Amino acid sequence: MKKDVKIRVHFKPGKSKRACKPLSLLGDLIESERMELAVQSIMAENLYHIHEKSQNRSVALMSGLIQNRCDKGWVWIKGVIGKGPMKGQVHYWLENDGWAVESTDLPGSVLTDPHGVLVMDAVMYRKEMKLKAVTTRKAKQVTQWLLKQKKKRDSAMKGNQPAPAQPVAKAPEAQPVPAAAVSPKAAVEAAPAPAAPAVEKPAPAAPVAEPATPSDSDLDSVAAELAVMGAEDKGAFKDRLMEVMAEFKTQGLTQTRIATAFLKAKVPTRSGRGTWNPRMVGDIFKQV
Repeated sequence: MKKDVKIRVHFKPGKSKRACKPLSLLGDLIESERMELAVQSIMAENLYHIHEKSQNRSVALMSGLIQNRCDKGWVWIKGVIGKGPMKGQVHYWLENDGWAVESTDLPGSVLTDPHGVLVMDAVMYRKEMKLKAVTTRKAKQVTQWLLKQKKKRDSAMKGNQPAPAQPVAKAPEAQPVPAAAVSPKAAVEAAPAPAAPAVEKPAPAAPVAEPATPSDSDLDSVAAELAVMGAEDKGAFKDRLMEVMAEFKTQGLTQTRIATAFLKAKVPTRSGRGTWNPRMVGDIFKQV
């Protein structure tokens, strides 16, 4: 992580002389590579509009705190900016113990470093940004919000799938004409010619079965199994992990999908350090 990114945690205490616990907590989590998704979000360039950028980055930070079980007292806030070129725009940030955490660089704002996180006295932060809070969510409410967003995306993807093709109606078969209604001459003319010997058609080749791609529930079940093994039997865990990874690679699962499921289930890494990310899954794919 430290070789790939240069994310910095800044401190602007204002007049407050209180100890700043969020500053040391965020610094330790980022330095020990336990905020991978949040760091990736902060390092991303020109991917979102202003309010989407602040929403994405702040909720990624909050998710990292939840995954590391460090979310006590933290809130995710949605508000409206009251000054500057972004006046009237929706904005998101975090707060804890009277401190605000800003992760989005905005024109004329308190954070100008595009790859930084600012920890600042919350009262001074809101005053300088002229922010009006609209919605405040605690960790449990953030988790519920994320689940709702996932359901919306899944429903949208299902709605975009093409409708199944309708069967083509067959033309009605001709009905036989009664023999009494056909004249002898017409019967001779209508006599069928001798049928040509039937040519046997080669049987169609059997379709090649493609490997089934596991559903999210299957992937979650495997992740839960690995999480339990990692806590009880580390030797068996590593063997089973490599076996599972070989199956996932054959089935064509994406590295991001696997890393997300492992993070959710709290599956330990092979070394016991850091957290799961797509690059780590790719490294294991190269070994199986």
